[in-house]
Amino acid sequence: MEKQTYEKLAYYTIKEKILSGKLHVGQHISEAGIAKELSISRTPVRKAIAVLVSEELIEYELNRGAIVIESSMSAGRFIELLEMAEILVVQTIEKCKSKNLTYKPEQGNELLKEMRIIQKEENVDAYLSLLSKWLLQFVAQLANSYAEDIVRKMKRDFFNKAQKDIKIIPVLLEEETMDTLEQLTFYMVEKKYDLAKEVMQKLVNLYIIRTFR
Repeated sequence: MEKQTYEKLAYYTIKEKILSGKLHVGQHISEAGIAKELSISRTPVRKAIAVLVSEELIEYELNRGAIVIESSMSAGRFIELLEMAEILVVQTIEKCKSKNLTYKPEQGNELLKEMRIIQKEENVDAYLSLLSKWLLQFVAQLANSYAEDIVRKMKRDFFNKAQKDIKIIPVLLEEETMDTLEQLTFYMVEKKYDLAKEVMQKLVNLYIIRTFR
């Protein structure tokens, strides 16, 4: 078996143990134990752990090594993510308003077109990826790298930690989502900023209601 295959085996084995709860938050991950279980050397296990650290499922602690951290996105955590998305969008709208900036819709419109196509193909992962790209390009109007980093972290958390019941919510609301983003774009171009904030807030409220159904 190739080294890369060993790494993938170790990666998926550890990730499954974390997501299924076999490895608990705060529990130490033994490189030697995983290597013995899979009958492989510790090197691919170490590389797999490094990938999981980058995905924020594991962190290294001094004197303890690799430790499992919070790996699943609860409904409450998802609500926090939605609220942060709303804050970033509203901040972007406010900056465009206060600085009298011209909103550039071209990139966002192209992403919305792709999302409409993906919707017909029922490609869930592609749709969710495009949705996160749309948010990133919108927040990029702030010209604030910290805000963009927050969006990227939100994407990583959602893709790596959200379970199926959470991950399906944007899909269930995809028609309402795309309609809202198209309305938001129109209002931004027309400089109708209060209406832009209103439609975004309504969408977030819709997501929150769906989360607790």
